[in-house]
Amino acid sequence: MVRRRGIYEVNVIGKPLVCLFCEETRFRHREVFVKLTNHEPGVQRKKLTLQSFSCITCAHEMKFEERELNGVSTIEYVQVGD
Repeated sequence: MVRRRGIYEVNVIGKPLVCLFCEETRFRHREVFVKLTNHEPGVQRKKLTLQSFSCITCAHEMKFEERELNGVSTIEYVQVGD
């Protein structure tokens, strides 16, 4: 898990991310790494990287998998505070 210091405003697929509970638009950010286990013999484990955003007001946490569509990331975040 990698935590980035600071407070961020986030866009997911071009739309601002808003907390579902308190409607805050600023979040703390960290990357969460998950090992996916496949029980088929001979198949390697895969690693999934999720971008986790925690609301600075109520601590509600949302996770998204970052992907690229037409060479553009589906998640954009801009640091707006410490």
